[in-house]
Amino acid sequence: MDGEWWGRLNEIVFLDGLYDLDALPSSDSRYATARRDIIQHRMNNLDWEDDWIFEDSRFQLLDAPDEILLAFLTRVVHPEVQPNVDRAARQVDELNRLLEPDGWVLRAHEFLSGRPIYAPVATANAAGPVIPLPLRDDDTSKLDLVLGLVHHLLDADGQGLARDLLHGATLSLRRDGGFFHPTPGDNWRSDSYEAVLTVDPTLVPEFSSTVTDLIWKHLGSVLKRLEREDVLSLVVEAALLCRTAARRPRRVARKPP
Repeated sequence: MDGEWWGRLNEIVFLDGLYDLDALPSSDSRYATARRDIIQHRMNNLDWEDDWIFEDSRFQLLDAPDEILLAFLTRVVHPEVQPNVDRAARQVDELNRLLEPDGWVLRAHEFLSGRPIYAPVATANAAGPVIPLPLRDDDTSKLDLVLGLVHHLLDADGQGLARDLLHGATLSLRRDGGFFHPTPGDNWRSDSYEAVLTVDPTLVPEFSSTVTDLIWKHLGSVLKRLEREDVLSLVVEAALLCRTAARRPRRVARKPP
């Protein structure tokens, strides 16, 4: 794996997020708990190997239900543990190659400070969205999941630039209301919606028509599977800037795939 499993944390802090270290017994007769073991052998003496956790039966990573190992692995690539997005993505790719034969993959499902949070998904369900229906205009938490899924799909396609531009973006759905006076025959109606990506103003120039088309390709497809066929375009807008009739945001790829 790329880097230590405990990432930018120490091993105690990492494991505290998964186990009760004070309830687990010691394997050293001098101490009472697993916490004291780890302090002694990983901080004081450093006489355990870095991968000691995988052979320690107290933590059940080799012989317990899948959920225990999957919880451990998703913590390894959590942004609190591994803040470097590219390194986390490499770790996920490596882990997925190992997990897929057993019926699991890790997939981005939401964001934390612009960084994807991964969750285990059974491969039988991996092709579909994990967002429950219905998807309403004001479902901000579900829209975050939609953005996380699009991030994953772009990453799987090797579209690194488009993927990275989604970091820190927010997604909303807005009724068009005829503001743009759509062209007859293009399927727009007064009750049609547009997907709005709000991004840092300095990043707006990076959203070329090519990049926006790549994002809309996946976003439009996901929205369609979530029964939001009424969302017909993608708009990129700068955060904190007021839109006026004289300043139209860009609108591209009107028809979802």
